[in-house]
Amino acid sequence: MGVLIDFYGNKLDDLSDSEKNVFFELDNHPELINQMNLTDLAHHLASSNSTIIRLAQRLGFQGFSQFKYELSRLLSQTIYIEEKDLVTQYRHFFEQSLHSLTLESLEYFAKRMKQAENLFIVGVGLTKPIAEYMCKRLYQLNCPSMYIYESHMLDLLPQFCKQNDLVIFISMSGETGSLLTSAKKVKQKNIAILSITNSQYNSLNSLSLKSISAGIPTNTFHNYDITSRSFLMIHIDLILELFLKKYTVE
Repeated sequence: MGVLIDFYGNKLDDLSDSEKNVFFELDNHPELINQMNLTDLAHHLASSNSTIIRLAQRLGFQGFSQFKYELSRLLSQTIYIEEKDLVTQYRHFFEQSLHSLTLESLEYFAKRMKQAENLFIVGVGLTKPIAEYMCKRLYQLNCPSMYIYESHMLDLLPQFCKQNDLVIFISMSGETGSLLTSAKKVKQKNIAILSITNSQYNSLNSLSLKSISAGIPTNTFHNYDITSRSFLMIHIDLILELFLKKYTVE
């Protein structure tokens, strides 16, 4: 998935077919928006000026200029880590990630997990194995949970959650459409939501009672998000370690 899917995938249902075509073309080739003006871009995409402007507005922008500026900004934040700097980069990212983390946040997660009648861990795509890892670690700590990763289970999640349950969503961008749809339905039932993401400011975190974010710069290759998920794992391990010490060690 590219930068548009990551940040605006939750808007896809609002788009017409012609707008979706432009959306996916720009998701695959976002560099085009910096290389062309509106008319040239429309011609290149076999679309029209009005379609691109409507797309920008449906994504929440006033017009094409604002859309172009924001997409350019998102692209400028993506990096590719050079191998020669890899150890130094990861050391810096590790320090940066831990610096933004507070003991209060970890304790809040651990306490809500302990209090929950049923615990659901949700992750899709490349965060699916992280959700599975967290779930299996919790079983080792005598805290049964269920991890959700399939689309039909995401659809059913709001139906079998109950008032005293807890749902933890794990996502890199916090903008994955299927997760947001499920989270909104869960929240409508007044069920507690926590989130673990990379980006601090995102739609998923805004739906959560509390969130923990790694804050690692996005790393892309051929417009795919290849940002390391290891920092999400570190935060999860810290939560589990605190849970172990506070609630399972006599």
